Amino acid sequence: MSLIGDGFLTIFSFVFLISIVVVIHELGHYWAGRFCGVHAEAFSMGFGPTLFSWRDKRGTVWRVAALPLGGYVKFLGDAGAASEPDADKLAQLRAQMGEAADRCYHFKPIWQRAFITAAGPIANFILAITIFAALSLTLGNRELQPVVGAVVADSPADNAGIRVGDRVVAIDGREVRAFNDIMRIVISGGTSELAVDIERDGTLIPLQIVAARNTVEDEFGGTRRLPQLGIQAFSDPVVGGVEPGSPAALAGFEPGDRIASLDGVPVASFQQFSQLVVAADGAVPVEIERGGQAMTLTVSPRETPDGATNVSPAYARLGLVSGGRLIEYRRYNPIEAVGYGISQTGAVVSTTVDYVTNIITGRASPELLNGPLGIATAAGQVAQRSIEGHSSAFDAARALLVNLINLAGVLSVGLGLVNLLPIPILDGGHLVYYGYEAVARRPLSMQAQALGFRVGLVFVLGLMLVATWNDLNYLLGQIF
Repeated sequence: MSLIGDGFLTIFSFVFLISIVVVIHELGHYWAGRFCGVHAEAFSMGFGPTLFSWRDKRGTVWRVAALPLGGYVKFLGDAGAASEPDADKLAQLRAQMGEAADRCYHFKPIWQRAFITAAGPIANFILAITIFAALSLTLGNRELQPVVGAVVADSPADNAGIRVGDRVVAIDGREVRAFNDIMRIVISGGTSELAVDIERDGTLIPLQIVAARNTVEDEFGGTRRLPQLGIQAFSDPVVGGVEPGSPAALAGFEPGDRIASLDGVPVASFQQFSQLVVAADGAVPVEIERGGQAMTLTVSPRETPDGATNVSPAYARLGLVSGGRLIEYRRYNPIEAVGYGISQTGAVVSTTVDYVTNIITGRASPELLNGPLGIATAAGQVAQRSIEGHSSAFDAARALLVNLINLAGVLSVGLGLVNLLPIPILDGGHLVYYGYEAVARRPLSMQAQALGFRVGLVFVLGLMLVATWNDLNYLLGQIF
């Protein structure tokens, strides 16, 4: 794809994601306000200059702005998008409107204001549950099984005694159903000690492991430092494909061959075979099984081609492709789909909370925090990965839509959690103010609220600065 095409795809994907997640968040505030009888003066999708707008029969101005980086709903009595009360305007409204002032947000009971405030994050969680449930109901779910296919030498997993074929059952008491669960929990755990339960030959074995932080290069050329155990997912040692003209093709390998050993070393998984290929020097014998018959092929690995750092050594040096991983496919009925949506949303919440907690305690690095630039980058990468390898435009568009919607579910959970942080200017900060008001039976002074909003703004801008720094470091790492 061309640079212009990649850029357009990234922009489209980013705008698509932000539009869904932010609009649903603000609609949560809006509908809760309507339920409580609060008048919304404006509903803005985006910031900056207005592209177009219209006024509905209730007097709410709906506007679409030029910068699709957020949005807000402005209730009667708000001084701005942060919903801080304007004392002078409130006093004027109370005097002018009398009983009609009940339409003003700041004259509502505490529980209604708290409900309206919390409705935005709640809407994000509901959106995530809906997305995950709908995808599982319509498409089913493909889960890469949490079975170990290879163990990196001298890694935390190797030192703890994990072996090829072990199944990871739970980490820190959380059930592991798919290999991605392992990566998610380990990354959120940082360098804290993890209680890892594995199953080996029907026996449950508890282990204590501290992940090591390694620099990992992804398929797009970017690098990140991630906590890792040092394990890879299991694939059967079966040949799925042979590159024409490759050393494997010249040696006589065929799809369907089951690899038994390399140079006399038994092979239990394709990843283990691939690791052995790394150290292979000169012609080596490979024992295989084909059609129920054992035979030996001699292959001479080639030098690893430049730029092949993110492909399997078995493919880079031999031209062999794995015959497939252990993937469980499952269909859900409507009730099971809702349960799956709730469990997936809960898993994302748990992972995010753990990660933030470990940042605060110093066990995890904040380098994985991303801002708008990082979200745009991730959206573009998901989009590019989605459209590759499809024979028709329809299949590519379908994969793009499904993957972006799934990413929107994850992003929606993140937005909901961020807004619940007890930081003035965010929804969580407003809830803290309302909690104080409920206990003290009087609102916090305007001076204290104004100071809180300033401190909160500085804190949020600081987080954005860290996130943007992380995003730029990643992008620069792809170039240099």
